[in-house]
Amino acid sequence: MVWCTNCARDCRTERLLNGYLCCTACGKVVDQDNFSNDPVFVKNAAGQSQMSGNFVKTVQSDYSASRERTLNDAYAEIGHIANAIGVSGGDSIIRPALAFYTIALERNFTRGRRKEQVAAACLYIACSYVLGAVFLQLCKLLSLEEHPIVQKPVDPSLFIHRFAAGKHLLSL
Repeated sequence: MVWCTNCARDCRTERLLNGYLCCTACGKVVDQDNFSNDPVFVKNAAGQSQMSGNFVKTVQSDYSASRERTLNDAYAEIGHIANAIGVSGGDSIIRPALAFYTIALERNFTRGRRKEQVAAACLYIACSYVLGAVFLQLCKLLSLEEHPIVQKPVDPSLFIHRFAAGKHLLSL
C-alpha cells in the first residue's frame, strides 16, 4: 500500500513494464524512479570494472507459443481418437493422456514420430492405467490373486491391430 496524493488515501499500486508505480484507483503515477534498467559498473579490489547486480529472469510462462500450439493440437488429436474408437470419459481420460503426451514431448519422444501415433499411444496408456487399476481392484475383491490370468496377464497390445481393423482405424 502506498499513499496516493490524488486519492488522499492508501491505495494498492501496480508496477507497469516501464517501471512506473501507479495507483490502481485513479491511475496516477506514484513513483517513477524506483529502479533503473541501466547496467551499473563498479571496480573490484583488483581495479577491474565489472557489472554490479544480477540478471533477473523474466516472469513468463514456461512454454513458448509453439509448444502451447503443439499441446493444443495434441489435446484435439487425443479427443478425436477417443471419439473415433468410442472411448467414454471425456476429459477424465483425455487430460491424463495429454499429461503423458507432455512427458513424451519434454523427453523428445515425439521427434521423428507421427503425432497421431504418439497421441494414440498416450491415450492407450491412460486407458490401460485406469482399466488396469479397476481390474486389479476387482481381482482383489473377488480373491483372484492366485488365478492364472492375474499371475500372467495377456499383453493387450497383441489385440490392438485386430481392434483397429474392426474400427477401420488402420490409417492412423
